[in-house]
Amino acid sequence: MTLIGLGRPEQAAAFCERHGASYACLTSPDRSAHAAYGLRRGGWNEVVGPAIWLPWLRNEVTGKRQGRFGQGDVAQLPGTFVVSTDGVIGYAHRGRRSSDLAPNEEVLAALRAIPGGNG
Repeated sequence: MTLIGLGRPEQAAAFCERHGASYACLTSPDRSAHAAYGLRRGGWNEVVGPAIWLPWLRNEVTGKRQGRFGQGDVAQLPGTFVVSTDGVIGYAHRGRRSSDLAPNEEVLAALRAIPGGNG
């Protein structure tokens, strides 16, 4: 399995180390991986507008932090995909706002459904 995010390679390595990941953690600073999965950059209302303040606060309180400003492209809308080694997408979540994150329970269930998945 592989995790791909924004930011610098050393940030991805630190994330994997911090979480004891047994998979590769890579970055796509040029957003090419994000674009390939149809994830776009958000406008003002999708990134910092009033509609995202409450969900952002809820995510912070529940530990679903989205990262810090200055790490990657802050306008990049989130997305989470679970893809098997043969390229089958078993789970897809495309965020409509910067605070629209995939529920951890759904992602972990999708990882467990892949043969050999260790979610």
